[in-house]
Formats: sequence, C-alpha cells, structure tokens
Amino acid sequence: MRFIPTTASKVDTLKKKAKALQRNGGGQYAKLLDRAARMAGYEHWHHVTLCFRETEGIGQDRSLAGTIDQVVRAELNGEVILIGTGSEASTSQPFLAFSTGIGDAWLLDPIQHQACCLVWRGERLSQEIEEDAHHLVIGWDGHYELRGAFFEVATEHPAIGRRAIGGYPTDALRAYLLPAQPAEESILQVIDQTDAVPLTPDVMAQLMRDGWERDRLDAAARHGARYSPSRNTVVFPPVSSVASFR
Repeated sequence: MRFIPTTASKVDTLKKKAKALQRNGGGQYAKLLDRAARMAGYEHWHHVTLCFRETEGIGQDRSLAGTIDQVVRAELNGEVILIGTGSEASTSQPFLAFSTGIGDAWLLDPIQHQACCLVWRGERLSQEIEEDAHHLVIGWDGHYELRGAFFEVATEHPAIGRRAIGGYPTDALRAYLLPAQPAEESILQVIDQTDAVPLTPDVMAQLMRDGWERDRLDAAARHGARYSPSRNTVVFPPVSSVASFR
C-alpha cells in the first residue's frame, strides 16, 4: 500500500462522504467507508487509518527509533505499553512495538510476522535499524505467532532461540495485529486450530500459575506432549498410548 498524506480534516471529509452515500442509497456504513476511501485513491478504509496514523507521526516527528526508545524505557520501568506505528520513513507499513512489564519488549511486523527483540530479560538489545526520510531498513532476526495465551517466537538470537512465552499481553496484541493482517490470513487463523505449543519450561511455568500440576506436566513433556491453548488441554503425538488429559 502506498503512503498518502492524510490529515484529520481529510478523514472527516471521507466520513461525511460515506454518510452522504448512505443517505442517498443506503447500505452498511463500514462498506460505504471503504467505497469513499477507494473513490479518494485509497485501497480501503483501513488504508486511510494507516496513512492518517503515519501522517500524525510525521507531524510530531515520531520516528520508529523514537518509538522504540519509548517502549524500551517503559519496559525498563516495568510498564506495559503497545504503540502501533507506520514510522516516518515507511510507506503505510504498520509496525507494533510493545513492552510486557516482565523484562521483555519487541518490535513486530504484522504483515510478514517478523520479530525483533528490543529487551530480553531486562537487558536492552542492539537492533539493526536504518531510518531516514526516504528509506527504512530493519534487521529482523525472527518470526512470531500468537497461540492462545502464548507468544511463540523463533529467532536467531542465541539466548532466545525458539520458544513459547507466557505472561505477555496477548489479548491486546491480538486486538491490534489481527486487523492489520490480510483478511485471508485472519480467517485462516480462526479456522485453523493447530495451535499447540511445546511444553517448554516457560509454558509449564505459565500453566502451573493457572493451576496445572507440575508432576502431570512433567510426565506429559516426557511423552512429547504439547499444550493446545484453544482446547486448554495437553495433546500427545498419535503414536503415544497416553490419552489427552486435563
């Protein structure tokens, strides 16, 4: 999607256009917003909101580097914040930077599911980010998925590697990330229930906080079981003679 400078007055004008279309011919307001957006050169209404957010960021000199610094400071202070941004140097590419309040902070690309760790276990990490008025280059070092209450990530960072992490604000992350994804991908995520994650120490620690018994989880892990957030149960490989339980 290309970037179109979009002011608050332009957004109001498009909303008024959609209401006028509704008065003249009826129809759902959300669909008429998309129609008004396309008439003005946008791809859809979400494109309008992305461009508006980016225009506001440019006006406030809110660079991606500045956003990252804000999120890192919040994490080092034990605060949880989520900041969606297009950055002043991107087109209308959305990003999400967030702190967790438990020692970790991340930068995410909702479209390609790329991830870059900003803070890990209370220590700020260096990032390869080049940004100016004409281009933006980010050294992504991993990919992520939201699986129920867990943030699953696979990175090239030796201290992180591949793991599922509990305790992150996944509901808030999902509320931002899903609308930013292509519609086809969001639909598949709802339909596809293959969300099981390995029973790593991090996952078991989160489950024990939710009332699961350590002995049962250890036994399940020894048999190669995985935890399914959507079913809230432990599932075993097909070759195992041990049934699912909880």
